[in-house]
Amino acid sequence: MKRKYSIKKKLSLKENLKRIIPEMFDDFFSYAPVVMNFPLRKTQLHEMRKAGKPLRYAMELGEYCFGADFKLCLDEIKSSLDLMGEVHDADVMIPDINLHMKEIRHFNNTIKDSDLRISTRQLRMCVQKLREQRLGEYAELSGKLKLWTENDFRARIAAAMNENGIAERN
Repeated sequence: MKRKYSIKKKLSLKENLKRIIPEMFDDFFSYAPVVMNFPLRKTQLHEMRKAGKPLRYAMELGEYCFGADFKLCLDEIKSSLDLMGEVHDADVMIPDINLHMKEIRHFNNTIKDSDLRISTRQLRMCVQKLREQRLGEYAELSGKLKLWTENDFRARIAAAMNENGIAERN
C-alpha cells in the first residue's frame, strides 16, 4: 500500500513530522493483527515491513527535532524492522535452498555410483536452522507487536513528539 503523505509547506519540519508520523504508524501497524496471528502469511509481513521503512526514515529525521523518548521509539521501530527483515530473508532463502536440493536429488538419480552422488545433508541442516531462526525471530516480533498494542505505542510516539526536543533545550 504505497501512500503519499501531504506536507504543509508553511509548517516546520517538526510540525510536519508531528502530523505525518502518526499516519505512517497507522499504515504500518494496520498489518499487525494478521502478522501476529498468522505466522505463515509472508506477504503481509513483507508489506508491513515495506510500510515501516518510510516511518523509520521520517522518524530518523525527527531524531534531531525531538527528545530522548522519541529516540527510544525510533530504536524500537528499527529493531522491529530488522527482525522483519531477518524473517523475510528466511522466507526467501528456504524455498531457494529447497529448490537446489530438489535439483541435486534429480541429478543424483542419474548417477549409478552412490559414492559420486552429491550430499544434501548440509543443505537440509541449513534449512532446519533457518526454520528455527525464523520461528524464534517471528516469536520475538509478535511479542513486540503485542506489547505495542497493549501499551499504546502510537500514543507513546505522539507524546514523545510533544516533549521538548534537542533543538528546544538550552
